Amino acid sequence: MAGLFFHAIICAVVGLIVAGCSSGSKSVAPASGPAERSAVERPPRPATLEDVRKTQETQTQEVGRLTGEVKALDAQQAFLVTELKSLSEQLAKLKASVDDARLAVEAIQRATPVTPPATPPPAALSQPPPPMLPPAAPPRAAVAPPTPTLRNPDADRMFAAALAKLRAGEDGQAALEFTEFVTQFPNHPQAAAAQNWIGEAFYRQRDYKQAVVEFQKTVDNYTQTTQVAEALLKIGLCKRAMGDAAGARAAWEQVIKQYPRSEAATQARGFLAGRTNGGSRVR
Repeated sequence: MAGLFFHAIICAVVGLIVAGCSSGSKSVAPASGPAERSAVERPPRPATLEDVRKTQETQTQEVGRLTGEVKALDAQQAFLVTELKSLSEQLAKLKASVDDARLAVEAIQRATPVTPPATPPPAALSQPPPPMLPPAAPPRAAVAPPTPTLRNPDADRMFAAALAKLRAGEDGQAALEFTEFVTQFPNHPQAAAAQNWIGEAFYRQRDYKQAVVEFQKTVDNYTQTTQVAEALLKIGLCKRAMGDAAGARAAWEQVIKQYPRSEAATQARGFLAGRTNGGSRVR
């Protein structure tokens, strides 16, 4: 009897232990669900100073690369600008050389005399011999025609260069070069024209007194109709600019008297008639 009672107590204790274990396992199982959800729904990790430093280094490297490319482009652009400037200067020099050569050729063509073709002798006619005449006095020796002056290429180039300076507005330098030309080649076909260009250079600089001196040299030292008439016309213009109306009238009247058919005489008549740009009549 006592054994049965003891056996019953042991069974009851085992039953309570089994019931407690089952209830404990049920209470622990729900706790595992929120832990797993928190691990999945955890927010992203905030950026650290190391991350910021790496980002700044990457951006700095990119900026450095772009800066290098910009500097390379600037250097290439500067090189192209320099090349373009050099080419422009070379083109200007080449154009000036071509203009000088053209002017020299034109000067040579203007000064080279044109020789007319020789006239063939008339065909002999069959006529009876003329009657005998008394012997005539021996004819005078024929005067040989003057030998044309040989052109000097250096002189032509010097004249063309000085004229180019004058047309470019370099009046002072042109006057110096024309003066050197007249000094070295006083008998050149263009010497009278060069002397007039010297006067023209001073006239452009409003140095009318010296311009009169230079134009007068053409009148005194040369015989070419066109150049001398032009010099007298310009002397009149210088006199008028200096307020010497009587001197201007005298110069223009001299042009009309000595070279009535020249272009300078036509202009002088207009000045004397009052048909001038200034609108004032010379008295």
